[in-house]
Amino acid sequence: MAMKSAARAFLQQHGHTSLVSLGCGPELNRLDNHLLLLTALKLTYYVGVDCVPAITVQVPDCFHDRGKMVALLQNYYQGDPLRFRDLIKVFPSTWVEELGGVQGAVVICQRVWPGCRWERLIASMNPRLVLQEDLHGCERQQLREHGYVRTWLKIRTYGLEPFRPWRIFPGERNLILWRRKDFDGEEVQNSRGRLLWRFCERFIG
Repeated sequence: MAMKSAARAFLQQHGHTSLVSLGCGPELNRLDNHLLLLTALKLTYYVGVDCVPAITVQVPDCFHDRGKMVALLQNYYQGDPLRFRDLIKVFPSTWVEELGGVQGAVVICQRVWPGCRWERLIASMNPRLVLQEDLHGCERQQLREHGYVRTWLKIRTYGLEPFRPWRIFPGERNLILWRRKDFDGEEVQNSRGRLLWRFCERFIG
């Protein structure tokens, strides 16, 4: 079966419980924030898709903070952290643009090449959250017109860490987290500064 067909078939069956990394590259790495989202939303599969001929991953070397992530895996998989490796599914030789219409509970865009506009594709996957990391020199996806709003509170809720921030920009996170408008906005509603957060969500993209 061609990788394109294999990726589509897998996500059609398991996309609702999968975190999908689009354009993941030849080696899965710095998956810390991805694992935080996967475990917080109680997902099952980590799916990597890229047009490269091969995709590799080494657990726990794929994490920046190995100790913290291994402890998280120990807890999530009830003492069997290596089970995570068995639930990683990679699909090399697959163009991201070929996956329109399949489902993904969370979508990751890490180091997106300039000129890659995947907004319509991402929206067609109907993810609850979209995480963009490593923004410098890369293409930022603008999802506001596709039913998503930027969320800052959920970055705090899930404990996401800055992704290689530039020291010349104090406080920079080098990531953007989008949430689908109908997904779980209680953090904003219950926040003391909800008017400010609603303003930011409405106008800052």
